[in-house]
Amino acid sequence: MEKYKAKWVGAVAIVSGLSTTLSRDSILLLNRRDELIIDGPYRSIIIPLETIERIAVLYGENFLRNSDYELAKKLELAMKPNFSFIRAYLNRNPQAKRQRFIMIKPFSTSEEIEHSDMIVLVEGSALSNLRALLNRPEINDVARVLNMRNNKKNKAAMETEKLIHLSEKENVQRQSVTKKNIPIQKTTAPRDNVESKTGDKGVNNNGNQS
Repeated sequence: MEKYKAKWVGAVAIVSGLSTTLSRDSILLLNRRDELIIDGPYRSIIIPLETIERIAVLYGENFLRNSDYELAKKLELAMKPNFSFIRAYLNRNPQAKRQRFIMIKPFSTSEEIEHSDMIVLVEGSALSNLRALLNRPEINDVARVLNMRNNKKNKAAMETEKLIHLSEKENVQRQSVTKKNIPIQKTTAPRDNVESKTGDKGVNNNGNQS
């Protein structure tokens, strides 16, 4: 790989988007000229980073749990993609549901790309640290990640927040009902005091009633 002067190298398998003349088991590289290269035994594909709209990393299960519209929204794609080919691949290879997929979406289509307007790769067993690639400043701006584990945590957090909201609402309703059921008590002055004041009011200093 010295001929490419690579800054990052990892093994991938091609799932969709590239001609079958490129070997399924290939190498993904980022070179010093800020180009992504998919290198096979017979030929290579070079994609300059400036021509890439989005690089996305997501689990196979994300394709099955989300519609094309939902994935377009989460990955911030300008147009809705068509991942039916990927879902068919996952149905044939259910073990791939827990594997990470790498989607490369150029701004414009190319004769090299088939099935759709993007390239989809799956993480190879010998793939280098993928996070190191995504954290590179030249990649970070166009990279988006959907983590299956985080999605579950977010869903659990949303359910917890929903339960807390319902509990608070029920407490408010109980307090409202309790207030309505409490009888209103009118406070009156003691009768003895009233009579005493009435009697005292009609007597003068001589003991005569006025």
